[in-house]
Amino acid sequence: MLSQLLQRLRSNIQLPECLRVIGYLRRLGVFNEHEMRLQFLKCREAWLAAIIDDLDQGNVYEFLKRMADCHRVHLFDVVTQYRAIFADDTSGNEENYDGGLLFSWAMHRITSHLNTLQTMLPKTTEGVSLAIILEQCMYCAMSLGWVGLDFRGLLPSLFEASVHNLFVRNMAATVENFQLVLDSHRWVPLPSVGLASKGSNEESEDDLAPPYSLMEHPPLAIFVNGVLAALNELRHCAPINLKSVLALELVQALQTVSDYLVLYNKTRMLRDSESTLFLSMCRAFIEIASPYCIRCFSRCYPGGVNLTELNKAIEAVCNLVGRTASGLARRDSGVNGAFGYDILPSNRPSLNSSNQASSGNDADSATVVENGGPTNLDNGPQIAE
Repeated sequence: MLSQLLQRLRSNIQLPECLRVIGYLRRLGVFNEHEMRLQFLKCREAWLAAIIDDLDQGNVYEFLKRMADCHRVHLFDVVTQYRAIFADDTSGNEENYDGGLLFSWAMHRITSHLNTLQTMLPKTTEGVSLAIILEQCMYCAMSLGWVGLDFRGLLPSLFEASVHNLFVRNMAATVENFQLVLDSHRWVPLPSVGLASKGSNEESEDDLAPPYSLMEHPPLAIFVNGVLAALNELRHCAPINLKSVLALELVQALQTVSDYLVLYNKTRMLRDSESTLFLSMCRAFIEIASPYCIRCFSRCYPGGVNLTELNKAIEAVCNLVGRTASGLARRDSGVNGAFGYDILPSNRPSLNSSNQASSGNDADSATVVENGGPTNLDNGPQIAE
């Protein structure tokens, strides 16, 4: 009889059935009140843990979503059932009556949830998946806040680490692809692109379509496509705390490309015609590709362009094509004036003046994210080789 009643508590039962089972256990007189509470939580823990274990972990995205849903529904139910069954606490503080059993068990479940996130989030390879999982976890924590278990403040650090790792991986792959394409590139003249090819100083503030002039330089086109892909993943879930860190990652990628161009020039024997084409590509990297990448980054993080040290990053390739150190010294600050013209003149409005995310005073948002990326970052024309 006792084992059957305890087994019943390990199944999916609602509050009325829980009340009946606990009533029968009290009649048996096997447990005192403290032991009764402990047995109830042990049985409900076994039931909830079994539900989580039965979820398919093969698909990380689906598993983390389902886990958040299970904790949101079932953890809330168990806490509610416990408080309804053992309702002798009139002070509103269970710790004075049950030795903190309910609080300890709830913290155990939340800690398990966070540990699983920490383990499995790095396996997520898409920014949109991270954004949806974050939304589900925030909703779960907000719902549990009704029973005093709001853990939204513990989520940002987990997702920030995953977003950072994802961006670093994408940028590393982008630089590697550029180096491979450059090493195998044949320096032959390509026909000029018939579409309008604007310099960065001619582009309108809202026009972030990839510069078609880069199609004349396939290695640069590959690099810019990779940067756009990395930013497309980032813009879905862009924690504000990573603004400066990710800006430095982008600048580091640009510096690596700049240094590799200089190394390529030193280690390759190019004919005059090939050298002309190579220097033309270097100029396109300085005057078009680098400013364009910075402008796109600023759409994920308003003002991000002001955080970069672009001039120092590409100084080597600037010198290679005849940009003197005195020319670089003429700049006052930021990236403006580094190439003999203003990339973002100060009299222009902010790139994201109308798209900057606002956290307001909404308590539901523990992590401030800025998702105001332009449509053509996702759906606009990609530069093809």
